[in-house]
Amino acid sequence: MKLLKCPKLWSAIALAASLGCVLTVVWCMLSVQSGSMGFRDANGIVRQAVEIGAGVAVFSALVLVYAFLKGGLISRILSGAATLLVAALVFVAVSSQPSEYDNPPGPPLNDISTDTLDPPLFDAVAAVRPENANTLEYPGASAVERQADAFPDIAPINTDLSASEAFARSLELVRGYGWELIAESSDSGIIEAVATTPFFGFQDDVVIRIRSAGAGSVVDIRSHSRLGRGDQGKNAKRVRAFIADF
Repeated sequence: MKLLKCPKLWSAIALAASLGCVLTVVWCMLSVQSGSMGFRDANGIVRQAVEIGAGVAVFSALVLVYAFLKGGLISRILSGAATLLVAALVFVAVSSQPSEYDNPPGPPLNDISTDTLDPPLFDAVAAVRPENANTLEYPGASAVERQADAFPDIAPINTDLSASEAFARSLELVRGYGWELIAESSDSGIIEAVATTPFFGFQDDVVIRIRSAGAGSVVDIRSHSRLGRGDQGKNAKRVRAFIADF
């Protein structure tokens, strides 16, 4: 019965359980980044850790309340830390899971372009891609229809900026995003880069094309996943962000 009345002990248990869930998620992420674990396996483990974390969150909250009522400073610190760790776990898990950018039902869509009829072509990135990477060829008609249904707002950027000014602006954004710049040519109006996703560290290839159009120019961007059939909407989110920031 004494154990039931020991807030310090229960606070320590809550902290240990929270830490265990968080470390499990971190281990999965590091394993995927190093290539020692596949994403599907890691994703399954992360989901289980989040489910367990939900129970730990309730337990930690109850312990926190109990610590404030019956415990001392140490109990409050331990239980408070446990609650914060669970909150961090939920944030990481939610950030790495599908969002409002999820692809609609049907074949996966992992290649997004502002111009689906004449998409910008990849060239320089081919030399830095892994052997088991997805093909760089555009998916074709099925992707055109599915992207139009899922992301109808994604379209070429028509700007009053000259081609050289639009090129400089695009290059500024690429560097600002922290993407790895692979190639740039103001003559051809092509920029190629690699974007790395947070947490699991997936790499996606990006190509930007700038062409003159009257007194202004047209800017197109294409984002394509190197690995996996689906992209959890990351490419569409990246393209939309570029359009908005441009």
